[in-house]
Amino acid sequence: MTTTSQTGPERAALAFGPVEPMIPTPSPEPTDAPDRLYEIKWEGIRAISMVSGGEVRMHTRGGADITAAFPEVADALRNAVGGASAVLDGELVALSEEGIPERYAVVERWLAGADAPRRTPVNYEVFDILHLDGEPLLDRPLYERKARLHDALRPNATVHVCHFEEGEGVAMYAAARELGLHGIVAKDKHSFYEPGKRSRHWLSTKHSRSMNLVVGGYTFGGSTQPFDSLLLGVFEDGLLRFTGAAGAGTTRGDQRLLHRMLSQRHTDQCPFVREPRVSLFSHWCEPSLAVEVEYGERSPDGTLRFLVFNSLRPDINPRDCDALSLAS
Repeated sequence: MTTTSQTGPERAALAFGPVEPMIPTPSPEPTDAPDRLYEIKWEGIRAISMVSGGEVRMHTRGGADITAAFPEVADALRNAVGGASAVLDGELVALSEEGIPERYAVVERWLAGADAPRRTPVNYEVFDILHLDGEPLLDRPLYERKARLHDALRPNATVHVCHFEEGEGVAMYAAARELGLHGIVAKDKHSFYEPGKRSRHWLSTKHSRSMNLVVGGYTFGGSTQPFDSLLLGVFEDGLLRFTGAAGAGTTRGDQRLLHRMLSQRHTDQCPFVREPRVSLFSHWCEPSLAVEVEYGERSPDGTLRFLVFNSLRPDINPRDCDALSLAS
């Protein structure tokens, strides 16, 4: 099948257009609810893929086209889908030598582009199907979409169908902790797919406390490192509120890459509604870059303590890092 002669169903899949993925709601404890399907929480880049007539397009939550950065995944998707046309939801995942997902490795692979001198191996874990051969599946229950996904996709070394368990959330959560994985997602097997919505039909339970925050600046004190700490916040009523500084953990990613992205966002004006008190020299940044951090505890005034940088999140709209997500 070629890209120059597409059938009606193939054109329909590509005309389906970018879909904002459905987002799980954080939940503190796992359950064994019989009406839920339990999956491993993959810490990578969420990617919606549209495959039709040999053409593949992959985009992030914010709609950024990332197809060119992962050509081997696009090739593997063509083979996995075969002659069908489909819209798939999944996660691009890079694993450490110990088999632990490392989001920063996928993000840096994306930002380096197709011409990166070294390509970190990436898999695509597919857990949902939203469109198949001209038929929209958003209003079909999850258990039916899972069955359609298994029938439609032929897994290979790069494209996998995400494993799930039924009614075994507590055991899967314990196994994930023992293996050093990040947590699990519990999904109502009768739920429809709600694009772009943070839904309680999907619940995410993680071992660590982590969240996405917006970079409003950074400090440095004359060391050999590009910076000492990131000044972070959340949006509240359209204004950026300071929530804390992350001064450790940046060795998990390429610090020079992070500094280069921040340098492109320098501004003379403090972006925070109230200027934070910092003891080191600081640069302010336009609040247009999200990062993921882990934190130890939350103080009564709403700031976060013991923050550790995890990874860049260019796939996240900074305006989605708001006071509501902080409260959750």
